Parts: sequence; structure tokens; C-alpha cells
Amino acid sequence: MLDLDLSHLNKASLVERWYVELNDYIIDLSWSPNQKQLAAITVEGAVFLIEDHDDEASFKQLGAHNGGGNSVSWIYDGSEFATAGHDGLIKVWDADNGSLIQELSAGDPWVSKATYSPKKGILASAAGKHLKLWNSSRQLVYESSDHASTIADIGWNPDGSGIAVAAYNGITLHVPGRQTQPRKYVWKGSSLALSWSPDSKYIASGEQDSTVHFWYVKSGEDAQMSGFPTKVLELSWDRSGRWLATGGGAVICLWDCAGKGPAGRRPWQYDAHLNKLTQLAFQTHGDRLASTDSDGFLFLWEPLKHNKIIGGVGLKAAASCLRWNREGALAVGQRDGNLVKFASNGN
Repeated sequence: MLDLDLSHLNKASLVERWYVELNDYIIDLSWSPNQKQLAAITVEGAVFLIEDHDDEASFKQLGAHNGGGNSVSWIYDGSEFATAGHDGLIKVWDADNGSLIQELSAGDPWVSKATYSPKKGILASAAGKHLKLWNSSRQLVYESSDHASTIADIGWNPDGSGIAVAAYNGITLHVPGRQTQPRKYVWKGSSLALSWSPDSKYIASGEQDSTVHFWYVKSGEDAQMSGFPTKVLELSWDRSGRWLATGGGAVICLWDCAGKGPAGRRPWQYDAHLNKLTQLAFQTHGDRLASTDSDGFLFLWEPLKHNKIIGGVGLKAAASCLRWNREGALAVGQRDGNLVKFASNGN
């Protein structure tokens, strides 16, 4: 980690509440709907359930995916969560006692993601070219392999009506029961990551060719933002759905997507990191933005007010995931296996 002087920052803006050591790169992390638990999965496949007791935490390992892990997601009512791994399986875990409820076959050895619908108990998974959906009884109710390449990312419409798939040739939107066939948002490139705006109007995708593609969901019109030095894997919308923060280098770009959209507009830029960004995350119930870089620095911003950092800390290792909860607490998973909870004061 580089030696960066953070003494001028407001220390009260980021206050460490607790940390736990999971001893392996934390690849994904998710708060429970009641904000009292965290589920985590590591690169090696270990699955953990963390109990948040405000200023301290307890945790236990529930099990593992053979060969490694990729993602974790909670069901909307908090009764269970699902994990995806390199063993071709989605594993569903009981949130109360931590027991393994069921294993589901995703159709390919590498399960890149499993994610619950925000409104119902529908679980989606991506593995190879295969998208599968299970109902709340974990019965398979939909599947499609109608994708041009291995699926890179999936994401539910915030209203729960459909799920978007990122792969080569753009985005595919699946709305089971309402379509005769999936809707294609065609783009001659390789989409690596996608993110819906909270109001469901837009989908942004980070591309292999170091661009960001932007889609109007209703009309299918699109725009492209270029000039990034690296692939753009960091995408985060503010709670209004107007502002999109992107990484793809050391500088944060904030795009105004209102009205005519971002096409032809210059982004607001926020320049404090000295090395490549690793994570970006807007608060879900506030206007603050957290960012981390490969040198292990965590910065806090109020980007809709000004372009100065308001808080910052040096982490023991680079952050691998950032997750805000509704109360303004920030969970930071790191590449060395440390998991830290910060309070973001002054909201």
C-alpha cells in the first residue's frame, strides 16, 4: 500500500465498528434484508454467515463449494441465501441455523452467479450459456441458452419483472410469461458487467473494449461512453437513477443520465486515487459514494455536492467488495480475507 496522507480528512465520516478474519480473498458479500447478518463467499469456496452485533461480530463457516466460489444472494424475506461456485452447483442455506437446504444443478461446472428476484422467491443462475430460474419451492420453471457466449453477468430488473443477461453481442432480457422470446439489445462487443438503474429505465454495461454501453430499456436506444484506460467493471447508480458512477481507471466518472441521457455529455470527474479503482458503491438510501483502489485506499464522497473526498482510510489489502446497508453502514471485503464494518456518520 502506498503512503498517502489522510490526516486532513474527517475521521468521523468512516468509523470502524468491527472486523473479522475469513482468511481468504472475499469474492462476494451480501447484507440480509433485516441488516443483522452478512453472507460471504471466498475465492476458495468457503461460505460464511456473519452476525452483526453493532460494535462486534461473530461468524461461522457453513460449508464450501469444491473448487471455488463466485457469488452470494439473499431471498427477499431473509429466510435463506444462495451461493454459486465452481462445482456446477447453487447451494441454498438456511439463515437461522446455517444448514444446507438444497443443492441445484446450474448446467455447467462454472456457476458465475446466483441471484434472487428482489420481489419474489425466484432464484436465477448463470452457468456457461445457461440461464435457469427456480421458484420458491426450488423447482425449475424457466431455462434458456439463447446467448452468443458464456454469460458474464446477470441482473434482475428492480421491479422483479425480468432478468437481463450480459454476454457477447450485448444484453438479453428474459421476462418469462410475458414474452414469446427474449428481447435482444444488440451490440457488437463483449459485455462483462451490467447494472440496472433503480427506476428500471436504463441498463449500463461495462465492455471488454474499455467502454460503457448505455441502454434505454423501453425504446432499445443506446449510447456509448469511451475513453477509459482499462475495462470497466465498476458500475454504480445513485438511488434516484439519474447518476451513474463508473470506474475503468483511477478516476471516478459520474454521468448524468437524465433527459437526453449521457450521450454527448462530459462526465463529472473525481480524482483522488493514485491507482486503478477496484470497487464503487453508492449508498442505497443516501447520496454518499464509496470507492477503493488497488493500493488499498477507501475513500468516501458526496459527489452530488462537490468533488472532494470527505473520509478515507488505508485498508490492510485492496477491497474486493463493498456493500452498504440501509442504515448507512459499509461492509468491506478484502483480498486478504479481512471483513470490516464501517459506520458512515453524518448522513
